[in-house]
Amino acid sequence: MKKTLIAATLLLTTGLSGAAMAGSNHDNPPPRERGFERMAEELQLSDEQKAQLEQIREEEREKFKTLRDESKARFDAVLTAEQRQKMEELHEQRRERLEERREGREHRKPRGDCE
Repeated sequence: MKKTLIAATLLLTTGLSGAAMAGSNHDNPPPRERGFERMAEELQLSDEQKAQLEQIREEEREKFKTLRDESKARFDAVLTAEQRQKMEELHEQRRERLEERREGREHRKPRGDCE
C-alpha cells in the first residue's frame, strides 16, 4: 500500500511538473520540444516523418494524461478529505519550487560567457 501511494504520488507530481513546464514562454519552447527539434535536424527527418512522430507523441501524451487522471481518482478514493487537501498543498509547493528553479535558470548567464 505504501509503495503504491509513493508511486502514484511520483506519477502525479511528474505529470503536474510537465504541465507546468508546458505552459512556459512560446519564445523559449519547453526542453522536450527543443530536444525533438534537435533530433529531427540530426536525423534529417522529412516533414512527413516529423508529422508522424508528432502524432505518436500526442497519442502518448493522451495515454499518460488518462493514466494520471485515473491514478488521481483512485488516490482520491483512498485518501480522506484532509489528506487530499494536504496532498494538493504539497503539489502546489512543488510547483512553486520548480517555477523558482526555472526562473533562476532563465536569469543565469549562459556557460562560457566569462568577463
